[in-house]
Amino acid sequence: MHRKVAADFRGTTNFATMDEVDLFRALAKSIVKYSPSTFVDETHGGNVCNVKFTSVVGNSETCEIADLLIISCGSSGQLRATFWQAKKQDKSKWLSLVGGDKQFDFKGQFNQWDLLCRRPMVAGVARFRPPADLLSSFGSSSIGTIGVFYKDANGIQVNHSVAEFVGCSNPKPSSSRMTINGYISRYSFNAQEVISRTSLDAFLEALFACQIGAPLDPSVRSHAWLLSYVSKKIAQRNAIGNKAVISFGGSGVNTPQNDLDGYEPEDGLSVLVVVGANGA
Repeated sequence: MHRKVAADFRGTTNFATMDEVDLFRALAKSIVKYSPSTFVDETHGGNVCNVKFTSVVGNSETCEIADLLIISCGSSGQLRATFWQAKKQDKSKWLSLVGGDKQFDFKGQFNQWDLLCRRPMVAGVARFRPPADLLSSFGSSSIGTIGVFYKDANGIQVNHSVAEFVGCSNPKPSSSRMTINGYISRYSFNAQEVISRTSLDAFLEALFACQIGAPLDPSVRSHAWLLSYVSKKIAQRNAIGNKAVISFGGSGVNTPQNDLDGYEPEDGLSVLVVVGANGA
């Protein structure tokens, strides 16, 4: 399955003319094409600020929580979630010298990295109204991840990492240089949850195997809120594919809708619900 998705994505994209938002939209559509998954596209222009928080250096910051919320549904009913920030890197010093599978440098934003890495308390902005502990309620740092699109001799790739494992050079909101350590691709949390993947095929294989993201526990109120939020967004918006089971693989989640009082669509967060299995 993951090979078909990768081939379709590479065949329908142009790295030179597309930005990171165009690229993750195209990848999501290829995933939906070859799996019983669902995509709701609500990121318009990639500049939607929907959360505010206090940074590690004490500044008040406002930014997007992520480009994409990914919910993965495993074959045994297991659920994972990650807020995935997409980036595009045209030139990488490490890539030009030794390849992208050992070290990979890219330009990112300090405030987005700080948010997904440190997972502080947040307040919603405009139409997005999450629980304050939406990020911190997860026991695993995999709730915040970064995926960088780049190109090598084999075509467009994705270098994916849990944000906590990404190095940031300086606390400047718009011009920080960051590094993904490809050597940690061999490691995982609890033997199942991957930390890093340095290629598109490896990322997709882990995604379809439900190895990307933090475990979701419906008994935790903020986790239940997130599942209810995704269900309502899929029901109210024009989902592409719309083949994902809203009960998320038979998990039996049934969150009271008053947990979503005030919810409005088009809050700037796109959602991808992935249902897959191992295989090519």
